[in-house]
Amino acid sequence: MKVFFYKVLHSFPIQLLLLHCRHYQVLLLFWVVLFSTLENSFARSFGAASLFLAPEYLGQVSFSSTFILGFAFGIFIMSWHITTFILHSKRFYFLATTNHPFAKYCFNNSIIPLAFLLFFAVESIHYQRYNELYDWATIGWISIGFLTGLFLVLFLSFTYFFRANRTILRAIQKKMGGPRKLLAQIMTKEAQVDENALKVDNYFNSAFRLKRARNVDHYNRHFLESIFRRHHFAAVLTIGIAFVFLIIMGYLTEYAVFRIPAGASVLLFFSVLIGFSGAFTYILGSWSIPLIVLILLVINTLIRHDILDTRSKAYGLDYLHKSERPVYSIEAFNKLFTPAMLREDEDSTIRILERWRAKFPPQDKPRLVVINVSGGGSRSAVWCMDVLQYADSLLGGTLMQQSVLITGASGGMIGAAYYRELYLEKMQGKNISPNDPRFADNVGKDMLNAVFSSFAVNDFFTPFQAFHIGRNRYAKDRGYAFERQINLNLDGSLNKTLAEYGPPERAALIPLLIFNSTITADGRRMLISPQPVSYLTMPLYPHVNRNVNDIDGIDFCRFFARQDPQQLRFTSAIRMSATFPYVLPNVYLPTRPIVDAMDAGLRDNYGQETSLRFLHVFRNWINENTSGIVFIQIRDSRKNEIHDIEKQKDLGDIVLEPLFTIQRNWSSVEDYYQDDLIAYAQHFLKVPFDRLIFQYVPRQENKGAALNWHLTMREKQDIREALHNPANQSAFHYLQKLLKK
Repeated sequence: MKVFFYKVLHSFPIQLLLLHCRHYQVLLLFWVVLFSTLENSFARSFGAASLFLAPEYLGQVSFSSTFILGFAFGIFIMSWHITTFILHSKRFYFLATTNHPFAKYCFNNSIIPLAFLLFFAVESIHYQRYNELYDWATIGWISIGFLTGLFLVLFLSFTYFFRANRTILRAIQKKMGGPRKLLAQIMTKEAQVDENALKVDNYFNSAFRLKRARNVDHYNRHFLESIFRRHHFAAVLTIGIAFVFLIIMGYLTEYAVFRIPAGASVLLFFSVLIGFSGAFTYILGSWSIPLIVLILLVINTLIRHDILDTRSKAYGLDYLHKSERPVYSIEAFNKLFTPAMLREDEDSTIRILERWRAKFPPQDKPRLVVINVSGGGSRSAVWCMDVLQYADSLLGGTLMQQSVLITGASGGMIGAAYYRELYLEKMQGKNISPNDPRFADNVGKDMLNAVFSSFAVNDFFTPFQAFHIGRNRYAKDRGYAFERQINLNLDGSLNKTLAEYGPPERAALIPLLIFNSTITADGRRMLISPQPVSYLTMPLYPHVNRNVNDIDGIDFCRFFARQDPQQLRFTSAIRMSATFPYVLPNVYLPTRPIVDAMDAGLRDNYGQETSLRFLHVFRNWINENTSGIVFIQIRDSRKNEIHDIEKQKDLGDIVLEPLFTIQRNWSSVEDYYQDDLIAYAQHFLKVPFDRLIFQYVPRQENKGAALNWHLTMREKQDIREALHNPANQSAFHYLQKLLKK
């Protein structure tokens, strides 16, 4: 038994595994990330697991999509083998005496890849069966696709290295002047045990055959090292090919056929990172880290001095005329947002309200509907769309007619903006029904693959790609991929400028829609609307003995009046409201000094702060011309929910809880604050104020749809079934009672 354990411990596979753990642990991080992603521990809130377990290509999970994923995983495995072979082969000189050194190395270095493949198979089958609801025939077919792609890469790789091995041996024999066996056994002073060598008793000569490792103390060291050097060159060449392939893919993503699944892009990205890290370490040795630091410092200097500009911009906005950029300061705000401007903008909106009022009989005062939608990625977008369609069907298609204002954040605004656009198209004579279920399906289409694929390819390997609107240059980053995917999913319905929504809003054909975004420099709101809304930039209360106004918001079109704000792409307004940290890049704005904007949820995830200020500004008109306010909140999370509280805290809770307490409770904090504001609204309004809440409540606790840009089939069903939740049904019936005559 002791001898058996000794042989196992000193077998080549075990020695390699231990070696990976002792040296270059950074290479193991890639496997840790992949394992934890599939296990749903890493990037869970982003839905990263779905990138690998349900890869989409050309809009669907298919044989082709899993084939590409398998092909990419094969490249990742080979990159892992190649890089570690370059770094560790000097410790195992016995390999040079075998027929195919690299192939033998791969057979014995496959413990981690095989473990991952087994884990992936189990997780993938479970996910596709119970989340995507595929039948067994479909699961089998797409699994074959993955294996076909994987084995194709392995076949091509080993074919290449087998041929390279013969070429290497012939070249060395020719250079050294004799047959391999004679040259290898020439005794020289270099023929001594290497201090870095590890003891190996046996190894897998093939996939299922063990062989005793040969003693190489008597071999010519120069000959052995020559074999490894030639193999290293061939290995580095394959890494270079993968790098060039990624660059080519980055420039071809405009064509749908070249938009490979995001999981495949991530694996290719990891492959190149592993290859570069190994090449850096092998070539530069101890100088690799100082050189990387130097490169980062140079890049940082180029960015600071605007020589390298890959920052994400708002498409359509003018960034060219730097001298005309508005100054971002308190003094500039007070000079711009004057009482006269506020009155002018109020009068403009009152004219819109009058046109809205004219749609109803003079003798009947209508109820005014305000719709607030929450952020929450695709989950919120689909939930918002489902609620609006269901409510409108109950009201006989009059919901948009009764509505005056829609506002909110992130995903909810996608659903609301799309529904409003469909209603507008119907009003303009298009033969469609906004309540057609296929439109809700469009909103639920995947956007995560496009964003992560761009992040892994474009943002790192082809960051200089750009497109132009007029003379303005904009980077093709993951923000661009996000907007492009919105247009693809929604059949181009929202592919408009802000200006194109101005006339129908002014004519009161459709409700006003105000996007919010948060300025990271100071937390102020950026209010984006084709209508002037400067009256929303500050609370209206007396402030005697003060020279400044308490401005907490910026009217986008007023502030950037010289930057063609009305030419802003509507999808860019959506993106500025939905810029979740790291998933999408912050949008930088042409101000002096430069500021950037991110997700509206940082300031107001439910849109109620904007709505309540709107009601306060126009309270007198509302009291005189309406019979009441119907204040609708469509939210993707349960209100007044108490999350599971740990009965006993461990060390991790003690260390991390102070850091994440605010983040974890941010939604609740906003709820408490906004509930207080709503209580005050009851006092400045003389007409009835009815607040209705439609909330997504999953059927099973802690098994709701994920907060990301990808939804599984089961999650879409769960969201739709939440319409029939008793609390939501009660709210629908009350809405019907209030608005339907």
